[in-house]
Amino acid sequence: MDEFAEFLDADTGWRDEVRVRLVSRIDPRLVERTSCHRVAELAEELDTQVTVEPRPDVTFDIAKAVHCRVPFKGVVRLRHTARNLRVLGVFLCAEAGRDLGTCPCAVALAADPSDATVRHVIGSALDRAGL
Repeated sequence: MDEFAEFLDADTGWRDEVRVRLVSRIDPRLVERTSCHRVAELAEELDTQVTVEPRPDVTFDIAKAVHCRVPFKGVVRLRHTARNLRVLGVFLCAEAGRDLGTCPCAVALAADPSDATVRHVIGSALDRAGL
């Protein structure tokens, strides 16, 4: 985790990539009204459930906006939606100047076994979701 947080702090180019490939595709009013912690909670729910009940919530609306762009079906689509919500959460923490070493979304992404190198975690999540 420390290596991932250090990379994210040192190389801010990933923020531009997330801004262009993910954030620009979501209503900015929704993004402004959520937080990393809310995103992390919903991502965890999406990652551990087969279905998720819709609810009137800004963060859920963001998840729907991401979900509709993921080109897979079923549980795989939920997992990719969760990963990209976590990418958004890391972005939100970074933009707010928070310590990325304690960001729950960064912790979850760093623990994800599907990415071999720290340098490619963010781009890989976006690539795999077709964003």
